[in-house]
Amino acid sequence: MSKLLDGMTAYGADIEGVLDRFMDDEELYATCLQEFVETTNITELKNNIESGSYDNAFEIAHALKGVAGNLGLVPLFDSSCILVESLRHKNYDNLTAEFNDVDRKMQDFLAVYKSL
Repeated sequence: MSKLLDGMTAYGADIEGVLDRFMDDEELYATCLQEFVETTNITELKNNIESGSYDNAFEIAHALKGVAGNLGLVPLFDSSCILVESLRHKNYDNLTAEFNDVDRKMQDFLAVYKSL
């Protein structure tokens, strides 16, 4: 396995599922991960939650969840699911903690990714 796949496996990514979705094209996977890193703005999600713009926060969190799922980033996907469901059901009581968990999972992913 390559350094990229080893690193993503260490992060907790579902590499078997990813390779199936990406038709064993590791280069495409690497490109998509790079694009995700360059375009994902977790600060925008935080700002929308803090300002009470929950509809916008839902859209951002939902997109984050979808991309994390497609990229097999299981820890980030799982924490994003919890946040998305709270926003979907307008249950705002634990949003700060839920966002902090998403942010922590994103920072964990970025640390692994940038080390590769």
